[in-house]
Amino acid sequence: MYASSRPTSGVRRALSGIAAAFIAAAAFAPAPAMATMDPDQPVVHGAPFVGSTLTVEIEQGSFSGCGAAAGPDYSIYWTRDGVLSSRQWPNYVVTEADRGATIAAHLVASQNGCDPVEVSSEETAPVSASHRANGFTGRSAFELLARRSDGTLMMYPRINSAWESARTVGPGWNGFTTVLSPGDFNGDGTNDVLARDSSGRLFLYEGTGDGGFRAGRQIGSGWNGFTAIVSPGDFNGDGNNDVLARDSSGNLYLYPGNGNGGWLNRSLVGTGWNVLNQIITPGDFNGDNNVDVLARDTSGNLRLYKGNGNGGWSGSATIGWGWGSLSNIAAAGDVDGNGNMDVFAVDSSGQLLAYYGDGDGGWNGSGAIGWGWGGFNAVF
Repeated sequence: MYASSRPTSGVRRALSGIAAAFIAAAAFAPAPAMATMDPDQPVVHGAPFVGSTLTVEIEQGSFSGCGAAAGPDYSIYWTRDGVLSSRQWPNYVVTEADRGATIAAHLVASQNGCDPVEVSSEETAPVSASHRANGFTGRSAFELLARRSDGTLMMYPRINSAWESARTVGPGWNGFTTVLSPGDFNGDGTNDVLARDSSGRLFLYEGTGDGGFRAGRQIGSGWNGFTAIVSPGDFNGDGNNDVLARDSSGNLYLYPGNGNGGWLNRSLVGTGWNVLNQIITPGDFNGDNNVDVLARDTSGNLRLYKGNGNGGWSGSATIGWGWGSLSNIAAAGDVDGNGNMDVFAVDSSGQLLAYYGDGDGGWNGSGAIGWGWGGFNAVF
């Protein structure tokens, strides 16, 4: 789904440095067979942000027999900015140590078989801060926060696509007019919460990474002039998570995060957004490695606004109809664990519905994933 952006080395038949370690033992082996054909470059899938898991698509057939019946026909290793980072096989779990770096996968014929062959993926985009999709308990899972009518904030953790018992985060959250998660906003690798009170003050609640939050601290004032506040992730491509805010005139502003719990200078990124009554931030919804925005208009149509990765837009499209009856439409990552970003919503009966993204800006079905969610006045 996520094609990486920078070419590395393609096919190489004279290995040195890191890759030589994989074939050194073949020096005294019988003359090896050739690979059946020059294999294609592996392709890395997955958005490169802290907490995500990168997978690699490989052409196994070209290495058939390279293991000489003694084991796997190939080995995989990963590099960070061109330096050996991991021999995890076949996936790569992105950590805070990878922040700002590019990751590539390398596929090498097993030392006991074929003539030395290595193919390398293109490098990913630089690793950005932890997205909302990483959840709050440090397990890279789709998780939700929900505020009850009495102001109690609840957490609904998930692991292996199954809900765990709800946790109480704390009381008194009905004093906030808006609550949302920007992902990691202070640069410590864990996801946080932003909350605006009725006087327009904006507070940051830093996540502890195990489902808890530290005491809030004020990071802004005057935010009561906005009719919508959302966080798309890293919208301008600098590796830090950002905030979008719409004013009563329909102007949409980008407030770039500075990666340390504060702000860079804002910019105007849209006008006429007051015709939209719900703004949803799913992350990268169309598979181009740039974060996108979904929005519902007053007719119930759902639109995709494609981010260009530099704080602007690359087009829009209508991708849904009949969304007018749904409340609490939002996104919090990958519900079904297939690597594509999804959307959730609560219907009039209180069902929690998942709308599964296909990774290409469209849909791959929907289904109920919970009941009794009608009693919450915020789900995020």
